[in-house]
Amino acid sequence: MLNKSLLIDSPYDDAYHSLPDLNFDINVDTDSDTESAIAFLSLPYVIQQQLLQSKRLVLIANNPSIDTSSLEVLLQPTDMLVLFNDFIHADFFVSHPLARVLPKLLFFRQMGDSKLHFGLPPRSNKVTAINEMAKHAPLGLLFSNVHYQFPLPNEDPSPHDDPVTAKRILIIPEALKHLLNSDEHCRVLAEQHPVVADYPHFSDIHSSAPSSGFLLYRLLLAARMHAQQLQNSTIPLQIVMIGFNDEDKTEHFWQGHNWKFERQEMAKSPYGVDIIRQY
Repeated sequence: MLNKSLLIDSPYDDAYHSLPDLNFDINVDTDSDTESAIAFLSLPYVIQQQLLQSKRLVLIANNPSIDTSSLEVLLQPTDMLVLFNDFIHADFFVSHPLARVLPKLLFFRQMGDSKLHFGLPPRSNKVTAINEMAKHAPLGLLFSNVHYQFPLPNEDPSPHDDPVTAKRILIIPEALKHLLNSDEHCRVLAEQHPVVADYPHFSDIHSSAPSSGFLLYRLLLAARMHAQQLQNSTIPLQIVMIGFNDEDKTEHFWQGHNWKFERQEMAKSPYGVDIIRQY
């Protein structure tokens, strides 16, 4: 079972420690060779725990069609949120009375094979919001391929794509550094993870890989199966995906992602998965 004493001190500790003990061994060994167990154990410990507490996972794409009034109607007190890179509506997630107290998993994609991750310095970022999020609810950080390496602006291989402005935050606060160095809160996820072993890459495109949304979709789809087994439940954790388009109306349709493969799979979602394409 998750050792609560390993969690860092934070304002939500009292609420966390008041949760009932779960008679589950998160560090399972009998199922560790299965895909679902591997997916579950790939997540930060705080997120593993939340999968056993939450009723829904709400994955929110960076889609301009999503507005905060719609999120206000959608979100429920038993949700866990999944946000991506330089995520949208940061102010809403740190100031709205419900949204601010929901547990959150943040995924940051490595930029090619550079030292950079999208959504963190020196690129455009929501560092202030992330630091605030950690004060109010369980927060997990997931990085593709490598840990965050605190790169400098001169290590950006394409600085003209995202020029640094005077308002850009370039320094990670100490409290967030603590989370980045904590196995409880931070993990690295390989883009070649077993949950996407069947993904058809493009051999002629460097760093071809699943999109961030599809990678996390597959990971959490598998992880929820393991959580269901641990809970001995007949009902899988619900997954809601907001703004994951199946056409070309938004930006960021990089040619290194196999959009045809992803859309074909997500055209018919499995039981317990609700895909809201245009919100």
